Amino acid sequence: MAAAMWMQPHILILDEPTNYLDRESLGALAKAIEEFEGGVVIISHNSEFVSQLCPEEWVMDAGHLTTRGEVGWMSRQDDKIADQAVITTMTDALGNETEIKQKKKLSKREEKVRIKVISKKIKDGEELDDDEYEIANENKLFEQA
Repeated sequence: MAAAMWMQPHILILDEPTNYLDRESLGALAKAIEEFEGGVVIISHNSEFVSQLCPEEWVMDAGHLTTRGEVGWMSRQDDKIADQAVITTMTDALGNETEIKQKKKLSKREEKVRIKVISKKIKDGEELDDDEYEIANENKLFEQA
């Protein structure tokens, strides 16, 4: 396990980590897991060890998955993701800045209208911009014309 930690992984997956460990080794393992800054998945039959370390448990029993503990972390993650700053420019190794286009997510209705407009442009032989060309390819509008 020490060799695996040398590369400083982001996640650990431990399958039955408590097997063959004495009380002192169990304590050292628990402390190391608590101090680990990445994610940890523990697969174990030692429920006492797991319940002391894990705020959330996923228990598979007879083909049914149940969760126990504090599962609100998932909704908090959504908030963290939504609060992150959106990257609008990118700087390459030579210091050149490039603006990154942000695509707006269209509703189904807006998407239908957009496809209709693009189809008409294709039919009339008008030139498409890059975004319109991409949408036309995704929806196979060139094949329909």
